[in-house]
Amino acid sequence: MPECEICGKKVDTLFEINLDGSQMLVCEKDARGRDVLNTFGREEKEKKKEKEVEKSAEAPPVRGGVQSELVENYGEEIRKAREALSLPLKVLAERINEKESTLTRIEKQEMLPSEKTRQKLEKELGIKLLSKASDTKTFIASKKSEPVTLWDLAKKEDEKGE
Repeated sequence: MPECEICGKKVDTLFEINLDGSQMLVCEKDARGRDVLNTFGREEKEKKKEKEVEKSAEAPPVRGGVQSELVENYGEEIRKAREALSLPLKVLAERINEKESTLTRIEKQEMLPSEKTRQKLEKELGIKLLSKASDTKTFIASKKSEPVTLWDLAKKEDEKGE
């Protein structure tokens, strides 16, 4: 594992900076406030994150042989249940051991809750966030959140019929 040339810390990502005319490979902390010429090791990290996002969006969980999916308005359901219990977001975050910012993003539906987070929210708030998957094929939003067109639906129905 490479080391920062300033502090000696072992890191996954190094930043090439110009420090008083010398080029050095440093950690993120030591690169702050300096002109970064190049980055090494970040691509692998970003690819890994993208794969995790794709993996989490692949297929809804299967429970007892029946496929389940997250309810459409999960953020609103969580917010309503939390407010009905007069729980501030900060308190809920502490109770289920999650970051307040994560819960904010989930309530705004900017982020899907992980399986563990979903279970903790259901238990703490006394709600169900999964429903049985409908007969029609559902499209899971990608990171780019491209809109689904009628053409996409027609192609899926056509593939299903063959």
